[in-house]
Amino acid sequence: MKISRISVLIGVTTLLATSTATVAGAVPTKSDQIQAALSETMELDRWPAALVAVGGGSQELRTYEAGVVELGSTKEAEAKSQIRIGSSTKTFTAAVMMQLVAEDKVDLDQTVESYLPGVLRHPDVKGEDITVRHLLQHTSGLPDMSDDVARNILEWQHRYISPRASLDLALTHPTTNAPGEFFQYSNANYILAGLIIEAVSGRPLPEQIDERIITPLNLENTYFPDQGEQEIRGEHLHSYIPIGDPATDYTTFDPSWGYGAGAMISTVSDLTEFFSALAQGDVVPADQLEEMQKTIPAAGPGVPADGALWEGTRYGLGLVSFELSCGGVAWGHGGDVPGTMSRVAATADGRAAAVAVTQNAVTAEGDPRLRALVDMAICES
Repeated sequence: MKISRISVLIGVTTLLATSTATVAGAVPTKSDQIQAALSETMELDRWPAALVAVGGGSQELRTYEAGVVELGSTKEAEAKSQIRIGSSTKTFTAAVMMQLVAEDKVDLDQTVESYLPGVLRHPDVKGEDITVRHLLQHTSGLPDMSDDVARNILEWQHRYISPRASLDLALTHPTTNAPGEFFQYSNANYILAGLIIEAVSGRPLPEQIDERIITPLNLENTYFPDQGEQEIRGEHLHSYIPIGDPATDYTTFDPSWGYGAGAMISTVSDLTEFFSALAQGDVVPADQLEEMQKTIPAAGPGVPADGALWEGTRYGLGLVSFELSCGGVAWGHGGDVPGTMSRVAATADGRAAAVAVTQNAVTAEGDPRLRALVDMAICES
């Protein structure tokens, strides 16, 4: 999920975790290299805290952390902390949809109108024009409403909005392209996808995600917040937006406007477990995973950075693909919400890495460094 208007630079003092000293002349270990990269982005980008998890497949899960739980505190951040995962929620939503496709309850090339009669009302496009595939692939042309939130970020901190109302707000804006014309990232696509899941299953989207993914994979620290729930349930880090001096603490807020596009909470460890399982074919059947991995260029007029892990990436159905520096392809997603950024990816053999940082500001090179850290962690695993 993108909140582009709050990405301005504010300097803060952070407590950096010290990396393990390397004996002179010795070859750095994998842990040394990952910790050094983590410490570098902490120093250069001034994140209050940063967390990394690496593992999956035949690899044992390893975690790394740096920084503090809260600005002004000396309590060190812990990798087990829960974080808001933003747009990585889309991959959970897409995976549930693909399970329904496997059960012959949803057809990717059937229209929105066939599942949600009369719900999609826009002067430029009708529900008959947009398919489920268009939604999951971000080729519907439907407008986004993230800028509405960004323009009034403090007003939205404790405001609840239903999925239908969130969709209606998005639809007050003009469409960006004709359905199927090209990729254009929009949270409205996954709000509609969530509503289709509810219509087809007859059950709430959070329950479907829990029963179909979270519980089977034993993701104990992952959940979809209840209606109106603003606090993070478990141990967590504080997040900030660069408004005021000191910056505004935005840890507690209502994520309802994100719904199936970006409301979920998890940990870097659970994210690696989920994306590793998905990439290995343990979440959706092989035919449906193949559909998720049919990609198009993630490029179009005004395409935001959010939703992609790498320049030149390609987008499938709730999955981003990119070439690893060590060869091969990784599948993942990214997530930005006010105060938190996360990036995660996994390979077909289950190697996975996730990184999350709490924000006080975003430097120009901060996001590329996080993406490079994910690449390095997978290649070194």
